[in-house]
Amino acid sequence: MMMQALYVAALIYLDAAPPGGTPAPAPKVASPTSLAPDDPAAIRCRSILVTGSLVRRERICRTNAEWRTSRDQQNRDADDLITRSRSGMNGN
Repeated sequence: MMMQALYVAALIYLDAAPPGGTPAPAPKVASPTSLAPDDPAAIRCRSILVTGSLVRRERICRTNAEWRTSRDQQNRDADDLITRSRSGMNGN
């Protein structure tokens, strides 16, 4: 039964390959290296420390626009927290 499953999977894989054995070229998309560093569509990766670990880091890649949106949301959350704590409505 296992051999039949492998055989079927191999046939599907070989059938999906284009004739001649060479893959079709991928469509041209602007690569991150061809964009200016401050372009909103440029991808930027950051290495962020994982909480609870001394050496483990997580690599997160986003566009500049996504990083800006995330930063703006974090700033709004921090301002909201400060405003609520000053007014005495922090829920404690």
